[in-house]
Amino acid sequence: MDHHLTSRWVIELTSEHPTAQLAAQELRRAIQRMGGPALTITGHANDRRLALRHGTDGDGFVRIADERGLTLIGEGPRGLLYAVYHLLETLGWRWVGPGPADEYVPRPSTITLPTTTVAEQPAFTRRGLVIGHDLFLTQGEAWIEWAARVRLNTIFIHTIADHGMPLGACRQRTWQSHRNRLWPLIHTRGLRLEIGGHHLTAAIPRRLFRQQPDLFRYDGRRRVANGNPCPTNPATQALVYAWAKQWFCAEPAAEVYHLWPDDRLAGGWCACPQCAGLSPADQSLLLVNVMAKALAETNPHARLAYLAYHDTFVPPQQMTPAANVELLIAPRRRSYAVGIGDSTHPINGPLADDITALRTTFPTGAGVFEYYLDGILFKSTLPPLGEIIAADLRAYHKWRLDGVYVLLTGDRPWLAPGPNPYSFAALAWNPQRDPIALRREYAAVRAPTTATLLDCAYAELTTAWQRALNVTPAEVQRQQLGLTRDPITQPPRDLLDGYDAPPPHCEQRLVALHDALDTLHAGETALAAARRSAHAEQAALAGDIAEWTASALVLRYFAARQEAAVVQARRAPPARQRQAIVTARATYAELLDWATRYVPLSARAGHRLLRAIFALHLDHLESRIAPPWRRLYLRWQRFGELVRLLAQLWWDWHTKP
Repeated sequence: MDHHLTSRWVIELTSEHPTAQLAAQELRRAIQRMGGPALTITGHANDRRLALRHGTDGDGFVRIADERGLTLIGEGPRGLLYAVYHLLETLGWRWVGPGPADEYVPRPSTITLPTTTVAEQPAFTRRGLVIGHDLFLTQGEAWIEWAARVRLNTIFIHTIADHGMPLGACRQRTWQSHRNRLWPLIHTRGLRLEIGGHHLTAAIPRRLFRQQPDLFRYDGRRRVANGNPCPTNPATQALVYAWAKQWFCAEPAAEVYHLWPDDRLAGGWCACPQCAGLSPADQSLLLVNVMAKALAETNPHARLAYLAYHDTFVPPQQMTPAANVELLIAPRRRSYAVGIGDSTHPINGPLADDITALRTTFPTGAGVFEYYLDGILFKSTLPPLGEIIAADLRAYHKWRLDGVYVLLTGDRPWLAPGPNPYSFAALAWNPQRDPIALRREYAAVRAPTTATLLDCAYAELTTAWQRALNVTPAEVQRQQLGLTRDPITQPPRDLLDGYDAPPPHCEQRLVALHDALDTLHAGETALAAARRSAHAEQAALAGDIAEWTASALVLRYFAARQEAAVVQARRAPPARQRQAIVTARATYAELLDWATRYVPLSARAGHRLLRAIFALHLDHLESRIAPPWRRLYLRWQRFGELVRLLAQLWWDWHTKP
């Protein structure tokens, strides 16, 4: 049969389901944009047709060619929508990110439909995009549309209470102000909604501490109004139950709720006589079960997540999860230089046993919360992680996890999405796909005439970051949230901030970072050639070049900071130590100059606040060798900067929706 599309063809659809209707409309619009005819959508076709069918539920689909045309059958309406997008991909369409510059529209002289039969099933039941900052929530339409097109099926709105600092989550009121606009997009595409974040401490208002201190945790010496509440206190449980019920009623559309404990590395749990025998994991699950009871009464079809994160990243020993409680694993303290399933790695290797044990403890379901799009973890940049994502998702599939989620957060909007979003979405559907081929597809969409050069630049950046990301256990131990009274001597440190780990780790880190910088030269050469060669694609390519440059600058800062730490450890002459600090501060100034050019004014205060942590690290190093007057100056200078930035952020958070 002739499968060349002409105006005689129609789209046949009998279903009234809104997602199926959207599938037909998306197919019709895409064919027109390719230069094809405006096909009629009808309930019955007499001649050539693209027949759209679906069952009750599911994401899988089948495409069958016959003598009358093509039939696309989805397991459910969402599966039908994915069948349409898969057909468009077969015809050459690509969506490598959420904007027009991230979309490739093929324009053949004749549209020839495929004649092969295709049947596809996703590797993971749940494939989620976690929107984790007000900045990205304002771009919500584009991200939601993109998520559906690349066959993600869950939108997780990661929120924080309005009184908190929304540096890695959306304020609740921001979500509420956008909800009426975004929920129809989520619902029409058949996507699942999940919502929540680190909200548990809001269940017990701090104003109750004076009258009812027993509601709050005992830290070994006294009751304190920080961290998580005392979970064994019946009064605490009653308040948590009532608060959770209100929360669920306020967000009735969600399928999974996340009401997590305080975001601490450790030390946020109760040590009173009743709680002392319960591990952090048991204390957390105890309160999760209390909230799960409220959820069962409010929305019996929904689930509540137990978060395995930091000190709860172990199976509970004395508590058993309620029937509507599922597991969410957040392996943030890991190395992104290798896949999480690498049994030989000193950090990632032990995680496999922990994840396997956790999965066994939570039979209802288990997902993993990953950080491939986390601009906070990766210092306001996104290192290309395609091969790591592939290795991770193959391991997660082997460990029988049901869901994979990726956190989209940061302190500024991206100028270009980079290869990670597209790689994650494709690999979440099929982890066996080739990540290098996916990176090349990204480059081909962003820079069609210089795709090879852009891909080369990203390949070199991948290698450079792989060396920088290979942290050791000794460096991980330097991580701390900076909840101290003196941020100069004890500045906040994240996973990549173990710059002054003990020997030999400090020296080894410097060698690795110098190797990383050597790798960048080939990428810089490729980008320079692309800039000279490209003309029509300058706007898109400029975004990738700017993001690549920011990523390279962060690596240069890491190397300069490490040099300063190493010369101190070697007890080099004072002049040499001071020169190393001066060089590191010059690299830091380059990062600030980049921000002046590329970070929009609306995001600049948040970006500068997180960048100020880099300055605190240099202050920490300099304070060891500086005279008393200089240490006082550094402390006063940084204090003033932080006060100004926090005041600006406070004003923005309380005056803008």
